[in-house]
Amino acid sequence: MVRWRHAVVFVAVVLAACAGTPQLAEVKEVTVCAAGECGPASQRYTATEMLAGLYQLLKRSEGRDYTICESDLAGRNCVSEGVGYFVMGGPIPGRGSQKHGRYADVRYDAANHAVTATASNQLLFIGTPLSCVDTKRTLTVRSVDEIVGADESYYCNWAGVGNMSASFNFVVDYVDLDKGRLGGYWQHGVAGTGAGKGAGYAILQFPATMPKGENWLKAGAAP
Repeated sequence: MVRWRHAVVFVAVVLAACAGTPQLAEVKEVTVCAAGECGPASQRYTATEMLAGLYQLLKRSEGRDYTICESDLAGRNCVSEGVGYFVMGGPIPGRGSQKHGRYADVRYDAANHAVTATASNQLLFIGTPLSCVDTKRTLTVRSVDEIVGADESYYCNWAGVGNMSASFNFVVDYVDLDKGRLGGYWQHGVAGTGAGKGAGYAILQFPATMPKGENWLKAGAAP
């Protein structure tokens, strides 16, 4: 048991080292769409207003599934169902992927300029669901043009025999509250019995959308 615990800690450290914030330098500015208007976030809103809008999006989607898909950058249209990458599952090669997720306990953290949530990540390997523990996801607004999401490393098991640690990072470059969408660069990795990592551009589609006549980015949107 002690040996296994040491192995899990080692896997988590290795994964954290290889799954750092992806492609942050690629995001020159964040585009925001709200109340029927789209444009550079820095010309329209403050970081505090952006944080309030993101909190409302996640809070109003709490307890319901969101979807994630690989997207083209130009049109921000889904080009596949889910996001995925090659994983070597012990002796079995295959595709690890995620199509859905869910948030609970969404909280506004003004002191750290962040929104936190308990994330339930619904991962697959060669089409078979993994059993994963919930983890903490933090979406931090460092500035209006630097919005970074990160999961704490979490444990997953595949088919009772595959033990691994997983992590996910996301850098936002597109916020559309009218459609309930976030776009950005993702990086995901697993290490352990299954090993692999991937990166790309994705759209997260949430069930909540901003009603007409409201603007979650304006004063009063924060709790």
